[in-house]
Amino acid sequence: MESLLAILNNITAYSSRHSFKDLCWHGLRRIASSREAADWDAAQRDHFMFFTYLFTTCGEGVFIVKDALEGEGLTDLNSKLITTLVESLDRLEEFAAAIELEELNETIDEYAEILLNSEGHAISKEVIEFAASHFRSFFLTVYTLNIGERIDRVSGFSHC
Repeated sequence: MESLLAILNNITAYSSRHSFKDLCWHGLRRIASSREAADWDAAQRDHFMFFTYLFTTCGEGVFIVKDALEGEGLTDLNSKLITTLVESLDRLEEFAAAIELEELNETIDEYAEILLNSEGHAISKEVIEFAASHFRSFFLTVYTLNIGERIDRVSGFSHC
């Protein structure tokens, strides 16, 4: 299994914690204020709020775990970090458990399409497409991190 730090370095190579959070919130605000969102029913609004929570907490969790690994000079979790990072690791596990892969892809496609169709933004179509590709890669990678298995290997027991 590839080291956790190597994976996190790959998906965070294009952004800092601050720039990732800013880009995420900028896109989510644009989606929420779009013409498409104005026509959403309650279920679609709930879906958006759910994904807003998942995207923002998961993104923050990735940077917290990466920074902790680097700060300790480690490439993978150890018992001390598992205890220290319990909340962030839970966020990453929750992300993968809370959604289906197909739903994740469909949601990213839908939100990218809304951003591409929105008017009055200063971001070019190419930048939006690149950002959507980066977000897709980022969240698909997080989806496949198998945090529970990594914790099990360190802890020596079955993680439920």
